Amino acid sequence: MTNERFLLIKSWGCGFWSDVDHVMGQLLVAEISNRIPVVYWGTNSLYGESFKTNAFELFFEPVSEYSIYDLVNPQYTYYPSMWSSENIIVEDLDKITWANRNLGEIIGSNANVVVSDVHYFIRPIINFIPKEHWAYGMTAHEIYRSLFDKYIRLKPDIEQEIEEFHVNELKGFSPTLGVHIRGGDKVREVENLSHLNKQYHRKIQEFIDSYRVEKLLLLTDCKEMVDDFINRYGAMVVYTDCRRGLINATGDAPHLQDYSVKRRKGIEIIKDTYLASKCDFFIGNGYSNVSYTVKRLKDWPPESVVLFYRNLKDERKLAKKRVKAEGNKRFKEAESHRVGYPEFYGGVNTYVD
Repeated sequence: MTNERFLLIKSWGCGFWSDVDHVMGQLLVAEISNRIPVVYWGTNSLYGESFKTNAFELFFEPVSEYSIYDLVNPQYTYYPSMWSSENIIVEDLDKITWANRNLGEIIGSNANVVVSDVHYFIRPIINFIPKEHWAYGMTAHEIYRSLFDKYIRLKPDIEQEIEEFHVNELKGFSPTLGVHIRGGDKVREVENLSHLNKQYHRKIQEFIDSYRVEKLLLLTDCKEMVDDFINRYGAMVVYTDCRRGLINATGDAPHLQDYSVKRRKGIEIIKDTYLASKCDFFIGNGYSNVSYTVKRLKDWPPESVVLFYRNLKDERKLAKKRVKAEGNKRFKEAESHRVGYPEFYGGVNTYVD
């Protein structure tokens, strides 16, 4: 039996920075469980070009000197038990059951190769960090910051594209404000998103008035948002040339669309995110991985970043709205049942001759 210890980090299969968030958590797991990390985004990645492509390495440099093919070894043991040297390159379509994917068991396994294909945030992993590890005592945000600096290296052509836009559109203007505002599928994920989005413009004006902002970099997946910002802020607004959808197109958000070159889809997301991190100030959505990644890419002064969330008053309103909607639903179901089965309520028994 060999002594090698690897952690194979597969794609979570969701949005780009959600997948990277999954990678960050598992890189921490690899460190605290003394394993060599290998990242492989296979066929379930939204950003892969073909079934032979490791989509992660279309955008980033490898996190170790090993590839998934180094982990295909009949002498190796694997965890969870459904994996073997014959199938680790393919995807487990039953992973949504989370069977045998307990965090403690993943960390404590003695198998040569542990396979991780489900997403754990950094926060629950903190409980497993030993005192001698560099991350012990740090906050989740501090750990994310350190992991990004330690492991994430963009491909040179992506770095160059980001720098070209920065030089042409932002460099020479100071200060600059990045703004990330969502629509599309986020309307379905974040209840009452339109109300949250209404908070942006007052805060943007505060930054403009307080700091004399010269350029506003807009990150958005919605065409209407671009038009609205240009109408409000004029030539101050700059934005990248990327695919955008309609504000309420919940099933047709850009990251869900089919690109002829899927790598381009990922580059557009990376480009916006890294450009925003080069700004002096940032305003974003507290329920978005894009906004959180902007915050994690550098050390921001606390007053320089604002992420919007629903407040307690809004949450109470939404809770009452949900309770009322559920009550109406149950009332309609009861009425439908009464009409369909009158014999249960003293009416005519339709089953009697």
